[in-house]
Amino acid sequence: MQLPFLKNFHPLKLTAIVILSASLAGCVKDVPIPPTASEESANVVYDWYKLIARLQLYSNPQPVVLLNYRNFGYIGVGLYEAVQPGIKGGVSLSSKLYQMPDMPQADKDKFYLWGASANAVLPSLMKQLLTGLTDANKASIDSLEKAYNDRFRLHVPEAVVTRSQEFGRSVANIIYQWSTTDKFNLSAEGYTLPVCPSCWVLVPPAPAPVGPFLGESRPFLESSVTAEAPPLPVPYSEDPSSDFYKEAKNVYEIGNALTAEQKVIPPWFADAGGPGVGLAAGAHILSVITDILESKKVKLSKAAEIYAKTGIAFKDAPVIVWRSKYSPKFNLLRPVTYINRHIDPEKDWTTFLPTPPYPDYLSGLVSLYSSSFQIIKREFGNIPITDKAYVWRGSGTREYDSISDYVDEAGFSRVLAGIHYQFTQDVTVEVAKKLGNKIADLDLVRGHWDH
Repeated sequence: MQLPFLKNFHPLKLTAIVILSASLAGCVKDVPIPPTASEESANVVYDWYKLIARLQLYSNPQPVVLLNYRNFGYIGVGLYEAVQPGIKGGVSLSSKLYQMPDMPQADKDKFYLWGASANAVLPSLMKQLLTGLTDANKASIDSLEKAYNDRFRLHVPEAVVTRSQEFGRSVANIIYQWSTTDKFNLSAEGYTLPVCPSCWVLVPPAPAPVGPFLGESRPFLESSVTAEAPPLPVPYSEDPSSDFYKEAKNVYEIGNALTAEQKVIPPWFADAGGPGVGLAAGAHILSVITDILESKKVKLSKAAEIYAKTGIAFKDAPVIVWRSKYSPKFNLLRPVTYINRHIDPEKDWTTFLPTPPYPDYLSGLVSLYSSSFQIIKREFGNIPITDKAYVWRGSGTREYDSISDYVDEAGFSRVLAGIHYQFTQDVTVEVAKKLGNKIADLDLVRGHWDH
């Protein structure tokens, strides 16, 4: 485990502050002066995201995919709020997000160590939000929190560390209570599948639809409350000369001729969680984002902002996508259903990966990649990407010339898997990119007080 040395405290400055405090007895409440969030290392945050990825890898059963993404959304927002008062001109997300409650206020007359606040909010929210944590997992969480706090206390007065912890935990409690009111629901109880030629049907072995009411969940952005996919770019048709038939046949032909290299791609992005298999939901994207932030030596304030904004994408993209999937205007059948009805009814064609238990249009996976990495692109440019997510299982890395190439391959992975039409992926990339731009446009640095 890597722990940061608080290099802001030069020995001469520290001595001067101590002497000054003695001469001003009572005028200075806490010494020495801690760094701002814009100066502090973000190592504490990176270590937390790495730890939870390791712990969830061994969860049994694995975390529910959409629930885990949603929970990381709240964790990212909570992280930002726990360090926001230490950002020069920092603005609370409570003024930006839909129905978000007011956040606790830091005492302007006292000092805080914002890394210690982050070190309190993250374990608190992880314990409250993430499912399936064992007693051993919780002990690991407690151990990391204590290790950082012990190191902080070597350089910062106990009162500052304690105050910072209390502030972080107060943020966590409000964020968690807010999360309980968002009407997040993956159940299909009370839902009846529509019946029509283009309507989606369950593909065995899926026992029931997942998430028909997810579109009713409260998103983070007000604009996401009613957002939905554009009309199908290819009208449904069973005519062999139609564009829709050609789209389905494209999936069929690709699936019948997968190369060895192509067979690597769908599982890489599918993240079927479990030891030796794949990362838990959200951990793959977060691992790449963490690598980028670490490589660019991003400080605590900016790291917190990026984790918050990508967390907003984790919550809102599925709300928009699932609202579209189950909309009466769409509710589109999957390629395997169309192929076995109209292209190859005798051979019982199957997909490379199992077909998920919800309609085709839009695509869940690429919506998450496109929206979150659009935020990264806006911050750092269309940079090359090295995806190291599966080095631990001996799969090496995957290299991309740009974020755009990375997102395109994530989308194409679902066509290779046989579970989406190419037009679904293309439209989803654009819809999610617009969402990512809206999130990136959130202005979180204005003329507020600087501690």
